[in-house]
Amino acid sequence: MAYLINKSDGTVLTTVSDGQIDNLSTDLVLIGKNYSGFGEALNENFVKLLENFAGVSRPTRPIRGQLWFDTAELKIKVYNGTAFQPVSSATISKIQPTTLTPGDLWFNETDNQLYFFDGENAILLAPIYSESQGISGLQVRTILDTQNQSRVVTLMYNNGSLLGIFSKDAFTPKVTIEGFSGSIVPGFNQGTLPGFKIVATATNSESLGGAVADLYVRTNRNSVMDGRLGAREGFEFGDTLQHSLLYASGNMFITNTVANRFVTVSVNRGGSSQETALQIEPASRTIKFYEGKIDSTVDMGGNLMVNGNLTVNGDVVTVNTSTVSVEDKNIELARNAASNGDADGGGITLKGGSGGDKSLSWVSATGSWTSDQNFNVVGTEIDPKVYKLNGTTIIEPIAGTSPPEFRLTSAITEASGIVIYGTQDQFTINNLFIDNNKITAVDDTLGGITGANIDIELEPKGAGNIVLAGSPRITGMADPTSAQDAATKYYVDTQLQAKSLAFTMDISDGISNSGIAAFLEQIAPVAEYNVGTVARILCTALVNTTGVIDMNTYKNLSTDTFNTPTGTASAVTDVTFSSVTVPSPSITVVRIVKTFQILGTAPGAWTFVS
Repeated sequence: MAYLINKSDGTVLTTVSDGQIDNLSTDLVLIGKNYSGFGEALNENFVKLLENFAGVSRPTRPIRGQLWFDTAELKIKVYNGTAFQPVSSATISKIQPTTLTPGDLWFNETDNQLYFFDGENAILLAPIYSESQGISGLQVRTILDTQNQSRVVTLMYNNGSLLGIFSKDAFTPKVTIEGFSGSIVPGFNQGTLPGFKIVATATNSESLGGAVADLYVRTNRNSVMDGRLGAREGFEFGDTLQHSLLYASGNMFITNTVANRFVTVSVNRGGSSQETALQIEPASRTIKFYEGKIDSTVDMGGNLMVNGNLTVNGDVVTVNTSTVSVEDKNIELARNAASNGDADGGGITLKGGSGGDKSLSWVSATGSWTSDQNFNVVGTEIDPKVYKLNGTTIIEPIAGTSPPEFRLTSAITEASGIVIYGTQDQFTINNLFIDNNKITAVDDTLGGITGANIDIELEPKGAGNIVLAGSPRITGMADPTSAQDAATKYYVDTQLQAKSLAFTMDISDGISNSGIAAFLEQIAPVAEYNVGTVARILCTALVNTTGVIDMNTYKNLSTDTFNTPTGTASAVTDVTFSSVTVPSPSITVVRIVKTFQILGTAPGAWTFVS
């Protein structure tokens, strides 16, 4: 049967008949079934495939995809269906290989650069910078602006740093470019590399430092500046520079070197006239402020020292200061007063604005100094202050209290007319000392009561009782020692729990001591008694005795006689019993007292003792 030879794409290449070969369809010999001597052709096919049909001439019957090694050019080529095309090879090495042939590529793995060999030289393809040089040169990119429009820009790099961006459009990048910030304008846009400068000579500039050239001051014409003009040492001006504003050692000097010429500060008031606000006259050593302007005000922001006399010509003297210091130790008010009536209402008034005035004044009608405000005597723990009348201390601070607390001194002997007496922390009446909610009996030498043991007595009037309102409890009581002493609940409970318990129990069923203890726990739980409590139980057992009855004495036998081959024999024919009267059993009562006690760690357990 003939062989049907198919190509890789499924199309039929040729048909090889049995016993035949095909050396016309391809450059290989195709062998049919049962072909004699097929081994030579087969082995030659293998050799041709191994050497890729090596030769100076191309294969004569190629098919698409077939390889051919051109020995003239020493290059592998592939058939594309119409012609053989060289298959370029790429070599990766640190130095240029010596085996490069025309069209080969070489990748320098040290510098990460690709070269093309033209037969004589290795020509650099890309990138134009080596790995050690970093990104350098121009890069053309298409980026998006904030309006999502594509913009073509050229980025200039050197050694990995962005120097700037060339653009023909003005826009703001949508995504921040590393090494650049802000918007882009037509031309070259400098990056953010610190210290970057273009070192070259320019014949002109439309602006400097972002300001147009016309904004700079020129020396050959009058100029107006909107900003400040600074000079480290000062300024000199005038025909012969006789006027100056100078700086030296942190001090500023305004100087006029022309003899007896004024220094004047003039201002415009209301836009209609020019007024002299300050004038210094060197000949008379006089300084004038708004001379002749009686409605003017000189506001001194700090101290004013007058070494000579001070004369104020006016009706009111207003001193707007926080403190007035007067060297004299006496201030006279109403100097021209002739009587108390002239002094009436005189004093000191402290203005309080919206809070109202505060005054201390003399009132003739009462003959007293009168204040419409409170008085607060301020002292410290080191220097306490007191309140005195006629030289006697009436109110004094309590030592060691912080904040300070105060008390009336012993100079106060009567306080008549008091209707309400405020809450007191401590209070003593005769031999009773009251401190907060505690009443204590103390020695009262004035009342003649002395000694370590002093009673506190509560005595209702007549048949009245001592009544506790609100159902409170009385706590802290000692245990009673006499029949009339009150006892606490704890004392009563302790006494009751300390008493021995007495019970009776029938133990006729032979219950054990542990069983008795279990019943005892039910009727007298240990949680309700103290450890050591004793329980005595009268145990009763009923014991009865029985006698033995001999039934033989009560039986009756009936017999009959029978004839047997050997004679006669008798046999029982009936058995009866007479009536028996059984006497009542004898019952004995046994009584015994068993003692149990709560032992162990509280709450303990009932334990048989004896």
